[in-house]
Amino acid sequence: MLVRTELTYLKLAIVNEMSKKQKKTVGQAIKWWWTTRILGYWRIKVGGKIKQSLSEKPDIIQFNKDAEPMPSPSKGDITVILTAYRRAQYLPEQIKALRAQTVPPKEIWVWSNRSEDDLVDVSKLADRVVASNTNFLFWGRFALANLARTEYVAFFDDDILPQPKWFESCLKTIKDGFDGILGGSGVILPKEGGYSSKHKAGWNGKQLSFPTQVDLVGHSWFMRKEYVNYMWREEPHSWDNGEDIHLSYMALKYGGIKTYVPPHPTNTPDVWSCRPDFGKVVGRLKVATYQTSGHKNTRSEIVDAYRNNGWKIVETQPEYTIPMERSFANALQEINQKLYNKENFALVRFGDGELAVINGQAIDYSNKDNGEHKYTPNDKTDEKFREILEQSLLYQSENYIVGLPCRCCVGDQHCDDLRAQSKQPDKQLTWANIFVNSNYPVFLEDTVQALQGSKVNIICHEKANISKLPFEVIEDFRIGKNAWTNDYDQTLSAIQQYIESNAIENQVFIFCAGVLSNMVIYQLSKQFPNNTYLDVGSVFDDIMELGQTRKYLKGSKKRLKKVCVW
Repeated sequence: MLVRTELTYLKLAIVNEMSKKQKKTVGQAIKWWWTTRILGYWRIKVGGKIKQSLSEKPDIIQFNKDAEPMPSPSKGDITVILTAYRRAQYLPEQIKALRAQTVPPKEIWVWSNRSEDDLVDVSKLADRVVASNTNFLFWGRFALANLARTEYVAFFDDDILPQPKWFESCLKTIKDGFDGILGGSGVILPKEGGYSSKHKAGWNGKQLSFPTQVDLVGHSWFMRKEYVNYMWREEPHSWDNGEDIHLSYMALKYGGIKTYVPPHPTNTPDVWSCRPDFGKVVGRLKVATYQTSGHKNTRSEIVDAYRNNGWKIVETQPEYTIPMERSFANALQEINQKLYNKENFALVRFGDGELAVINGQAIDYSNKDNGEHKYTPNDKTDEKFREILEQSLLYQSENYIVGLPCRCCVGDQHCDDLRAQSKQPDKQLTWANIFVNSNYPVFLEDTVQALQGSKVNIICHEKANISKLPFEVIEDFRIGKNAWTNDYDQTLSAIQQYIESNAIENQVFIFCAGVLSNMVIYQLSKQFPNNTYLDVGSVFDDIMELGQTRKYLKGSKKRLKKVCVW
């Protein structure tokens, strides 16, 4: 029956094929039927089962721990993305340091790139793990960040160990107005083109105590998650290198997002992005790409290509200067440079005497030779002027610089408390002793020379002889004993009238008036910002025949060698 049925079907198939305008011969039709109907059945149904039974089973990747379901989007939280390539042995210490942050991350993810080493399961350490059988280099972690559900994302190279307050410092930097691509090691590119890391800021560069704009950052990154998407607006110039360059260039080009290094003060390493000695010996010598022969050339090609496409590096931006290291000498140099450049700014300085008044502590220096200030708590008059003095400490402006006692003079805790009390951005702070101690000889030479090129007015004691000052004085205003209360109103009014009546601009007002100096400078800098106001304290006392009122004026070698630290 089977044979007859099949023969009958064959005849019908042949007739059917012959009826299609004779497109196939009888032999072709038979061959077609045999291939598609008979052989096809055996190949697909039977042969497939045989092959399946004989094939090897696929490898199974089994994680020690499954991740929890993805969380809902959240404001203010941080997702960290680490990498595992050849140095996965550093992950436990990295993750421990991240969990111990003063602002800990919500989740820690690990992107595990394929290398010649075995993939290591770190699912017990991290919240989520992505294991890749392809080495996507550094791009994989940035692509993964798009899946985060937190407001912020952070990235670390595998040899970076963040210090306890790193995230806290990043969030404060953003709050202070430096919202951008943040990182722990920043590069300021050279004007002439190409790539160079000669000028760096961060844990492995200039350890500055204020946020610093740079062209790109590396080793670690911190940013709003939304900024990551800028990285993918254009194809990278090179997939082999330069993810840090590409990110900062794209963010600036498409979002106007700048790149900054948060503060890395030399004496406050707990806010640093990295402990300097971590992972920098065997591991880095083995695999660091910056030590490969073509690394620098490739990065120079990337930088030049982006510059040709319109990248405005920071050194080409108007009024940008490479920040100097935060040091006692450089602080004075910055003031001198402002004077030489004819920039208008105000400098107020708060020593122990001024701060004692602000903090309501009774003080009486009225018996000194030149009759310095006296403050009595709860005295109605004194309290009126104490409030003005306090306002002069708290007033904020980009051109208003506040000098405070340094840690080597008043101790770490008191120094930090005073800085916090001032509420000033760190970039607006400097040393209260900026003109004295080891800076005094430089002041007499360099600062005085800068003043000699300016039109100078002075506010000083009524007994002062200004004829011997090393610069010409246009107008002088005199004060007496306890001037901060006795002479405040009349001194401020006289200077205001002088400036208004003569349309004074671009002149320098030197204050040698104790506590009164800060109070009047504060008012004048608000009302007449187109002049420079400097509280220079006692530096000219000896020249003005008021006596050697300080030890440095008496030539104390100990004082003149003292280099104050920030």
